[in-house]
Amino acid sequence: MSSPDFPRKAAPSRRRLIALAGVVLLSGLTTGCFRPMYANSTNEAGTGLQDQLRDVEVVFAQGRVSNEVRNDLIFALTGGAGNPVGAPYRLVLNITDNTSSVIIDPVSGLPEVEMITVDSKWQLFEAGNDKKPVTASNAFGKASIDSGYQRFARARAIRDAQNRASTVVAETIRSQLAVYFTNKGSVGAAAGSATITDPSTPLIGTPTSAPPKS
Repeated sequence: MSSPDFPRKAAPSRRRLIALAGVVLLSGLTTGCFRPMYANSTNEAGTGLQDQLRDVEVVFAQGRVSNEVRNDLIFALTGGAGNPVGAPYRLVLNITDNTSSVIIDPVSGLPEVEMITVDSKWQLFEAGNDKKPVTASNAFGKASIDSGYQRFARARAIRDAQNRASTVVAETIRSQLAVYFTNKGSVGAAAGSATITDPSTPLIGTPTSAPPKS
């Protein structure tokens, strides 16, 4: 009695094995090429990213919306520890806000939907040097409201939208500062790892003078 024939599994093709090996090799090579922005990177002094963000003092800004951005930014940078006094860095804010109509009622001519925008121009200075910023950028936040016919309700809705947009601005500035300090730490680490030699000192194995001619 003969045994039943079971279907044999097809052996993987050579091309498929080569492709799989290539994927594994490529993933191994690119493992160290990606670095999270919020990783606890350090600068040449060994200070972590979060500690560097805590070393930024946010200068007082006039206006309710400006103060809202400032308070949100202080919390985002320090985690609620408060604005540091005498920090190595000072951040200066310039905040503007505006309200624009998005949808207008064709009958009454009044806005039905409005967009609130908070814009920020900021500069980061080293303490004791307010002449030239070490970095600067812009940030903005937007929030929409459904406009109503009640004046006080609309005013409250605009205020809440300004607060939401201010939070977006603060988080954007924090991300921009994190990128700056991360790049600054990477450059400092690369510079610190370079070996600087005195050009007058000969390298080992290098003759100081040409050998005498025979």
